[in-house]
Amino acid sequence: MTTPTPEAVPAADWLARSRAVLARTPLQAEAGEIGRVVQVADGIARVSGLPGVRLDELLRFADGSLGFALSLDSDLIGVVLLDEGTAIAASSEVHGTGEVLQVPVGPGLLGRVVDPLGRPLDRDEPILAESRLPIERPAPAIIERAAVSEPVETGVLIVDALFAIGRGQRELIIGDRATGKTSLALDAIINQKHSELICVYVAVGQRVAAVQQAIEAVRRHGAAERCVFVVASAAASPGLQWAAPFAGFSIAEYFRDRGQHALVVIDDLSKHAATHRELALLTHAPPGREAYPGDIFYLHARLLERAAKLAPELGGGSLTALPIAQTEAGNLAAYIHPFQGLLLFEALMRRSVETWARAVAASTQALGLSTLGPRLLVATWLGLICRANANRRCASVLAESSAQAGQCSTGSATSIPS
Repeated sequence: MTTPTPEAVPAADWLARSRAVLARTPLQAEAGEIGRVVQVADGIARVSGLPGVRLDELLRFADGSLGFALSLDSDLIGVVLLDEGTAIAASSEVHGTGEVLQVPVGPGLLGRVVDPLGRPLDRDEPILAESRLPIERPAPAIIERAAVSEPVETGVLIVDALFAIGRGQRELIIGDRATGKTSLALDAIINQKHSELICVYVAVGQRVAAVQQAIEAVRRHGAAERCVFVVASAAASPGLQWAAPFAGFSIAEYFRDRGQHALVVIDDLSKHAATHRELALLTHAPPGREAYPGDIFYLHARLLERAAKLAPELGGGSLTALPIAQTEAGNLAAYIHPFQGLLLFEALMRRSVETWARAVAASTQALGLSTLGPRLLVATWLGLICRANANRRCASVLAESSAQAGQCSTGSATSIPS
């Protein structure tokens, strides 16, 4: 059957259809805001116009690239680009969307590798999301929380015996570079193979090769079909790296709000803080000590307060957070200043066995533990730590500290299993 050409269509029919289309077309005036790019560089676009834009609102550029408003000045808007934005130039049009940054959530993300916007990175199959949630969500109120009573077993005997991580807590893993922080977090994810926990691994500013190794380790030894991997590698734009932890929490909160239990690992918060400092300086925010902006405290506080154990009337779900932070040369104070870590986390798991040995030996003397029982308890504990970390230097440090404290001889201390 052939379609008639415009010449074959009777003029009366064409006129009737045209009048019908014209009658359905609204003729009233429409008001809209159009902004213009003044300057773009280093992942930041300075935009003029758009007086109705709100903080954190999602903006769309002429080439389809996305960004969000990070700073609102009197005449310019600091927009953080979420895409490469190679086609964005001065005088390009910018439109407000009226929406905040959102991420797709649902069971369709399980087993997938996505970026902070929910776009797949592992294969071309689209993400089957049930809904979308804002990446910035308020933390549950105190009245909505319940007491933490169920453990999260990491599979590491020392950690499970001494630190007792509970479902709904926030526990910081902190230490120098290459001390096994990520390995400890991955062990906790792999150990959930026979539990009902949903795991969300968030990689912020990590090397692509390191992220691939972590994902392969979970797929080989754990239950990757109950894990979501949110990746914003070092090659990603600063905007994606900034949004990654918030997107990971929103994905996990979908399961928590439905009575399930979720575990979020952020690897790591130090790089996220450096990204926030970079964006703040580029948008001309007032710098503080070490050039960190003043809101770095509130940034991570509002993020980690979202970890909670909900009350039974709200489903009884839980969200546990294991953020990772890196120190330099064991300088813990350098971490505490920009993040106020001791105020945010219930406990610290510091991956420095040598420091553990010195601290416990000194604490034993300060407490006056002079009987044989406490000495054997401390010695057994430190011996297990030395064995678990394959660190023979720990035994020598314990021997030195114990000898100085006068609690036991050097020979008995060095006999601890190493």
